[in-house]
Order: sequence, then structure tokens, then C-alpha cells
Amino acid sequence: MDDSHGKSHEKKGSRIPPEFQEFLPSFIASAREHIDAIDQGLLKLEKKGSPSEEAIKSISRNAHSLKGAAMTLGVDEMADLCHSMEDLIREIQEERTEAGPEVFDVLFQANDTNKAILQCLTTSSTVSVDMDAILGRIKGMGSSEKSTSATPASPTDPEKPKNAQPSNRISYDSVRVPTQKVDRFLNIAVELVITRNRMQSFQEKLDTLSEMQKKEQSELTLLGRNLENHPANLSFSTRSMEPLHHVNQQGQALMAQFSEGFHESVDLLSRLVDETQQLVMDIRMLPISLLFNPFSRSVRDMARQRNKAVDLVIEGEETCIDKRAIEELSDPLLHLLRNAVDHGMESMEERKIAHKDQTGKIILRAFQDIDKVIIEVIDNGPGIDKNRVKEKALKKKFLTEADSKHMLDAEVFDLLFLPGFSTAEMVTELSGRGVGMDVVKTNVEKLNGSVEISSHMGQGTVVRIDLPLTLATMRAFLVRCSNHILAVPVFSALQVLRVLPETIQTIKGREAFYWQGEIIPAARLDATLAFPERSPEDPDKKISLLLLKHGGKKIAFQVDDVMGVEEIVMRNLGSHLGRLPVFSGSSILGTGEIALIVDVSRLFTAAQIKAGNIFLERNALKDDSDTRRKILLAEDQMTTRLLEKSILEAAGFQVETAEDGTIALEKLEHAPFDLVITDVQMPKMDGFTLTATLKKDDRFHHIPVIIVTSLEGEEERKQGLQAGADAFLLKKSFNQESLIQTIRTLIG
Repeated sequence: MDDSHGKSHEKKGSRIPPEFQEFLPSFIASAREHIDAIDQGLLKLEKKGSPSEEAIKSISRNAHSLKGAAMTLGVDEMADLCHSMEDLIREIQEERTEAGPEVFDVLFQANDTNKAILQCLTTSSTVSVDMDAILGRIKGMGSSEKSTSATPASPTDPEKPKNAQPSNRISYDSVRVPTQKVDRFLNIAVELVITRNRMQSFQEKLDTLSEMQKKEQSELTLLGRNLENHPANLSFSTRSMEPLHHVNQQGQALMAQFSEGFHESVDLLSRLVDETQQLVMDIRMLPISLLFNPFSRSVRDMARQRNKAVDLVIEGEETCIDKRAIEELSDPLLHLLRNAVDHGMESMEERKIAHKDQTGKIILRAFQDIDKVIIEVIDNGPGIDKNRVKEKALKKKFLTEADSKHMLDAEVFDLLFLPGFSTAEMVTELSGRGVGMDVVKTNVEKLNGSVEISSHMGQGTVVRIDLPLTLATMRAFLVRCSNHILAVPVFSALQVLRVLPETIQTIKGREAFYWQGEIIPAARLDATLAFPERSPEDPDKKISLLLLKHGGKKIAFQVDDVMGVEEIVMRNLGSHLGRLPVFSGSSILGTGEIALIVDVSRLFTAAQIKAGNIFLERNALKDDSDTRRKILLAEDQMTTRLLEKSILEAAGFQVETAEDGTIALEKLEHAPFDLVITDVQMPKMDGFTLTATLKKDDRFHHIPVIIVTSLEGEEERKQGLQAGADAFLLKKSFNQESLIQTIRTLIG
């Protein structure tokens, strides 16, 4: 078809003249920068509402540069588009054309066509572009026809070039490296050559020492034979020792030189390796603006399509992050922003009724926190209704009614990451949260990161992503577990603890302990990973706990030994291993041993599945509702009974006491109680019998029971749990805080 008469123009990367093919990669890199700059300029120009000299100059300069480069390589469609965009921008600058929404829609559409053409040049594919229609729309926005009379493509259904499939995924096959870093690489290379030469000289000295050792051995052999033949001729033996003495002196001198020089060279080599590693890591680090800036356009288009007013505020765009993270995070972040605009932001009318600014705000923020990079997506929309989330989770049988009554906010919001949690109905009722959030979580965890949600009704929602600063190396705790060495990321660890086994108590059927006012679930790492379990611990010997955090939860994992912290190089597991359930990679240690890198998110999931319930993690702050809770205390020893009663009443509980199980059962018949605390050894009816009786009675089986006893044997502990006790506390390690915390865990 003749291009001068037809509408459909085709462009293929291979049509670039052969003599210009070598310049194509450079053109693609610079064209991408110009196109992104045009998008940013248009966004600034549209946001200000009036011609901005700075934004207009930026758009014109980048469009002109892109046009010139496209003309040079023969990319005529791109050159024509840029020329028409220049003309329209000039008319806006001269105020001959009003910069209304329709004008910006057409300019953005033209720039999108440039993106599609560039994508096809990159992949050597063909794109069909209706150039006459696109150029006609641009011309129609000009002064000859005011924007009100033009008929641009609807912002909800823009005409896209056929066969163009640009992806949201960002990819950088090449990055720009400052010349000073290249110079430093060259200097390091020179120093490495010098160090190599020194090492070669050491090899020569070692060879010399080896020859001297052989010579000395020959002399000793000869001397030995002479002594056997002439045992009384000591003067002969003494004279024969002189060559050996000379060889020995030479050897000692060489060893001194070798030792001093070798240590210096090793130190130098170590420094050069560290510096090279740091330089390589620096080159991999890119400003997060490369990831964030394109989202301004995406949010603008989504808001236009939904007739909403939304501002995207970008903060911390100078923060640097690993190149791979930039490539992998584009789709997850776009999904979060789409949710925020589409469902997490009210309409202008709804915001007006709620006495909010009619223009909603989304903040996309990044900042560095020691060895982590934090990314937050914050909106000031309606927030998430926790009760609706729990209702839907109950309906889908993701949790039980009992679980739902004792959940932390973080645990409620974690439900949104479950696959299949959301439905079309939930999209409307829950501000769209949960739609594909399982995919977001999966992608973030592939980067050894974590994601969590916090929200307040009427105020908005925050989605926080924590990522390691670099994805090539990391600092990790090395731990031994069932003859394996495991590496746990330092940024997921809160503390290493050494405690006696009795510190671990049984609360509501699972092990836990008290740490800084909180009840922390405890788990054996070998059991969680299905490794062979070790024999029971010596009760007088301390055990090692590694306290980890993830997504608002904490668990202490018991390990055989914590070996220390080490900087490790991360490697893939390899195709032959695939993806092991709770491991994200491996590392070869300096000893030659292999350490498997733990995926903390999947480890927590495995621990949760094994426990069969949500994590028992509760806030230590006193709840006002405690004053309405009524406790029955069964204890035959008067001193202990009065002490415990005093502690409970000081915490605001109502307390009734009973001298044994029979009296306790009688009181339960006549008054309601929220919780029962019982001793074991009591007259008439002991604590085990009382507990079993309550759990078998439909009237009382829902009441939590805490056994507090001086019996320390494992058999008594098992007997209490079999009877149905919800918690088992030892009087030996009893304290006020542990008792109150256990009660609040059980009855809220």
C-alpha cells in the first residue's frame, strides 16, 4: 500500500538500513528516556492547569531530540508524531489552543504510539499504526479547530497500535556506568595483576623451598647411612651436618620472606575483592525513580477512566534499589495503584459527603532503613472494614469463629493475601483489596521481601513492602538444624535468645513464651521443616532461639546452634532442585559447606500450618474490657489463693475463689465465669478432674482453663493437656506478668 494514501503504516525493526543497525541499541536507550520525559512533562503541564514554561520546554526539547534521532535512522512514523506534538505544544505555549483534558488525551495517545513503535524496534516485530487518524486528531486539537469540537478517542478506549504488546515490566539489559567507576575498575584490574605477579613469585619461592627440602632429605638419608656404617666416628658426623645447617638457614630465610609477603598479598587481595564487590553492587543499584515515574501516567489514566480526581505524590525517588527489584516490582506496584484508584478511592461526590478534599491523594514512597528498602503505597480513601474481611473469611472457611474473635489487625489484613479470597462483591465492599493480592505477595517474596497492610476506617490504607537493599548478597544468621546449615536473613531477625527449656510454656495447646510483654509462639525449626528431630533437651541446659518477624507476626524458632552472622553470596537452587518449599536459594560458605537460604515468609506459613491455628500473638497493653471479665480461682493453699486473687484484682478482674474442684464446680452452676484458674493437687476433686469435667459439659466447655501447678513432670503436663487445659503454667517460673498475659491471650 502507498503510504501517502493509505491509513495503515507498518514499521519493523529489520527495516532500519543495514549501515544503521549498529546504532539501534543506542537509539532505543535514548528514545526510551525521551519518551518517558515527554510523559512526565505532560503530567506536570496538565496538573498545573496553565501553561508552564518549564514543562513546555522539557516536552519540546525531548520531542525535538527524539524527532531528529528518528529521522536519522529512518523511523518516519515516530518523527512525524514528534513533529505534530511539537506544533501542538507550541500552540499551547502561545495560548492559541486551550490545554483541556481532550488535548492531553491526544498527546498522551501520540506518545503511547511512540512507545509501541519503540517496543517493536526492540523486538524486531511489526506494528500497524493508523498514522492518518492519530495525526488527524493531533491537528484537530490545534487552533483551527478548538478542542471542544474535536473528537478524540475516548480516554476509556484509546486506539492502540495493532500487534504492539508493551509490557508493564521494566527491563534493563544495559545500564550507564559513571566514568569514575570504570576508571576504578581499571585501577583494581592493575592492582590484581600486580597481586597475581606477587603470588607467582611466592609460588617460585615455594618451589625453591620444596627443592631445598628434597636436598635436605637426601643429606639426612646419606648421614643416616654413614652413622650406621661408622657409629663411633662422631667427627665425621659433625662435619656432615654443616650442609644441612646451611640448607636450614636458607629455608628459614625464605620462609620469613614468604610469610610476610604472603600475608600482605592476601590482605591486599581481600581488599580488592571487597572493593570490586562493592563497585559491582553500586552498578546494580539504580534510582527508584526509574520504577516510580511511569506510574504517574498510569494513575492519571486510571483516574480519568473512572471520572475520579486523584493526585499521585512520589517521595524518595532518589532512593537506590537493586536492578532486579526494579525489573520485578513494576507489575505488583501497578496492581496496588490500580486497586487504590479503582476501589480504594471514593468518587468526588462521596469524598465531599465525607468532608474530604474532593481530590484524593496516593503517596508512593521509598526510603532506606539500614540494609532494607521500604516502599509504601498510601491512600487517603475509606480504608478497609475489618469486620467485612472476617465475615468473608468465615464464609469461605479460611478461619473458624473462635479464631476470628482473637485476631490482631495484622492477621485480619493478612487474609487479603490468600488466593481466591476476593470476589466481585468484595471488590465493592472492601475497597477492592485482595484482588490479586496473593500475586503481589508472591512476587515480593521472590525478592526475599515481605508485604503487609495496615488500615483505618475513614482514613485510608497503607501497603508496605520491605526489601533487602541488594539481591546479590545479604547478611544472614547461620544456624545448625538437624545436621544442616541454614541461612536466615538478618533483616527478618529480632533477637537471638538463650533460655532454659522451662521458659517455653504451653498456651492453648501450643508452645509459647513471654518476651518484652508479649506472648511469642515457639516452634522447633527441625519439626517445622520436617527434618529428623533431636532427642529431648536437658532441662538444665539452655536452648537457642532465633526470634523472627514477618508481616506483623513473631515466632521464636528453636535451633541446635546459632553459628553467627556472615555476609553470604546468594545463588539459585538450580533447575534440578526447583523451588524447595521454604528455601529461596543457597550459598557456598568459606568452609566449602553449603547453606540453604530460608524464605522467612514460607517458613511462617509452614509453622502456621503445622500449628493448625492462627499465631498466638497478643498486645500486652491492658484492655478496658478486662474490668468486665470474671474469673474463678480454684486453689486449696490459702497463701497462694490470696496472692493470685490479689494479682488478678489489681489487674481489674472480678475474682471468685474455691478451695477445691467440687466447690468450683458448684459455683459454676450458679454464676457465669469467663475463665477458670485451677491448681492440680486439691482435696475432693483435683484440677485435672475439674478441667475434664468442664470440657465434657456443653454448658462449660467453652470456658478457658489455666492450670497453675508445682508439678514439673512431662507426664503431668501431658495429662493436663489431655484433660483439655488451654494453658499450663509452672509455679516455679510463675510471675504476675505471665499470668495476666496468658489470661488476656485466652479471653481478650
